[in-house]
Amino acid sequence: MSKTRTLNISVRTAGSAVVVDLEGKIDLGNSTALRSTLFDLLAGPKRVALNMTQVRYIDSSGIATLIEALKKARDSQKDFVLFGVPETVHAVLKLTNLLGVFRIADSEEHALDS
Repeated sequence: MSKTRTLNISVRTAGSAVVVDLEGKIDLGNSTALRSTLFDLLAGPKRVALNMTQVRYIDSSGIATLIEALKKARDSQKDFVLFGVPETVHAVLKLTNLLGVFRIADSEEHALDS
């Protein structure tokens, strides 16, 4: 019996930035949709902030998606920041030695500060 892992992605504007609210699990089944959304958004505003407060799980394909988005942001001279990273995601980032790679803020307010 397999559980469907869903990821809800919603996008909103916050000043000159875009906030991507994520809810659910980021895995092989939905990381492609997240990648597509992030790449489309990185063509626009100077800053993209990912609200991860409602992310319950992330696998290696989700981590790869975040790394690809970070690389595209850097190549485009855009800011890419994560905030509200839950302990489960924090643990994966720590295990993969990526905590220092991503800009991680503790709140939306801090993520949107210049």
